[in-house]
Amino acid sequence: MISGVTVLKGLGLMVAVAAGLPCFGSSFYVGTDMACFFPTTQSTCTLTSGTSGIGSNLIGQPLLNYTPDSEFDAPDTGGTVELGNFSVTPSLFAGEGGTFDLNVTFTAPGGGGNEFSAGTIGFVTFGFGGTWIEFNPPTDHVYTYPGGSFELSLPSATFFIPNGGTMALDAVITPLGSSAVPEPASLATAGLPLLLLSFALYRRRTSAR
Repeated sequence: MISGVTVLKGLGLMVAVAAGLPCFGSSFYVGTDMACFFPTTQSTCTLTSGTSGIGSNLIGQPLLNYTPDSEFDAPDTGGTVELGNFSVTPSLFAGEGGTFDLNVTFTAPGGGGNEFSAGTIGFVTFGFGGTWIEFNPPTDHVYTYPGGSFELSLPSATFFIPNGGTMALDAVITPLGSSAVPEPASLATAGLPLLLLSFALYRRRTSAR
């Protein structure tokens, strides 16, 4: 006969095993970005978490704007995150050019308030019908934290935003090394021997009584 104490012990063991498994869907990678533009006549600009712009139409509006998201996050499996949004003001023609300066900072993962930052530069070209933006290599940045590392990849090809259009700036987070976690199917395969062992120990104890 199975006693209530034995059942509670078995449930306790299963809870302990489940508690040791990673939690999927949580915000494992958390960060923000800052950006700014500067024309060809300058060599730097002041990064901001607010909207920044470059160029000017006939009524003084910036031709290209970028607005960072307040915060982005991704689960421990990584994936695509949206850093912010570009918008192009309608204009008949603009022959200007400039540079887009972007700095991405991760506040998690890591411990003790560590922050992991990396910057990149994008070239902006105005022309008939819209704006072209191309990031200067490297477009991939590796961040290392206690316990693992991961890679942030920005667009590696030139992309075009038409007049009056908007476009999200997306990046891809890829876990590397020990920071990569197994898929749920792999976790089930790894956890099965533990459950079988627990059951075998339980049968052995009940048989010995």
